[in-house]
Amino acid sequence: MVEAEPHQDPGPCVLYIRCGGTDPATLAALAGLVGRFTPVVRAEPPDAVVADVRSAVSFYGLLPEQLALMISTRASALYDVSLTIGVAGSRTVAAMAACDVLVGRIRAVDSDPRAVAEFLRPQPVAALPGVAPEAVRILIAAGLDTVGKVAAAPLPDVQAILGAVPGRGVWERAQGLDPAPIVPEHPPGSLAADRLFTADATDRGALSRAVLELGLGLGDRLRSTGRTATGLTLTVRLAGGSSVSRSRTLPEPTCDPGELAEAAYAMHEALGPHGAPVRAVALRAEGLSAADPERARPVPVGAGRARAVLPSTFADPPAAR
Repeated sequence: MVEAEPHQDPGPCVLYIRCGGTDPATLAALAGLVGRFTPVVRAEPPDAVVADVRSAVSFYGLLPEQLALMISTRASALYDVSLTIGVAGSRTVAAMAACDVLVGRIRAVDSDPRAVAEFLRPQPVAALPGVAPEAVRILIAAGLDTVGKVAAAPLPDVQAILGAVPGRGVWERAQGLDPAPIVPEHPPGSLAADRLFTADATDRGALSRAVLELGLGLGDRLRSTGRTATGLTLTVRLAGGSSVSRSRTLPEPTCDPGELAEAAYAMHEALGPHGAPVRAVALRAEGLSAADPERARPVPVGAGRARAVLPSTFADPPAAR
């Protein structure tokens, strides 16, 4: 469910995504999922991911909270996790919004300064991200127990209480400002793609074709960024909530879409019958590194390439004579 203030201008579109009780591998996978929508994404252990999605909002023609809902739906299907997401014009406000809503929901705060001030004003000063407990205690003792009171106080007064540098940092956060931009993690160690079925799938041929297409797509994305992968992990999420996975180390680093598609297909075949309808499949390329230009090989693109890697069961039938 999305809880939003009146939304006019999407602004910088920062998402603060909380995934309580997750493990490092799932957090990394979640960052990879968000990274399929925007390159400006960063995991913040132990349980959060922060991202600037302004480019994705423009590309998809969606409001940022609608994009957040897409991410939440995919994460639930792929990783069986419930996300709580704050959407705002700054990381500070987005992080506070993610803590001010029930687990599993989305809270959006408009980037209009009046909406930001209205949201922040009643919040306890302890809710400000990045403020040390000792600083919180000092502010409360000085009568500045809410974010609104800190924001309304003159900057020199806050600096006199906490010191010049810490005081400015707290005062700016109380205005809803960020101390630093979101710096993405470069280079990511993996790249992922997924297929979420609108209805639980049982047709083996359709599943195999989806896996092949994921491999082709990952190859195209690796080639476009000049990277290669040394391994693949395929995860099949079943309708009952369980999942099965298989990993494979590739013979050599590659970004060849055909090789990746063939490897993904072989992994899917090795899993055997799934025993239950399939809700989603995900493929992750791992061990990424810069491609060696001396070993790069030209790879044909387009429908011909896709048809070439499809097993005969799924390939187009021969033309009638």
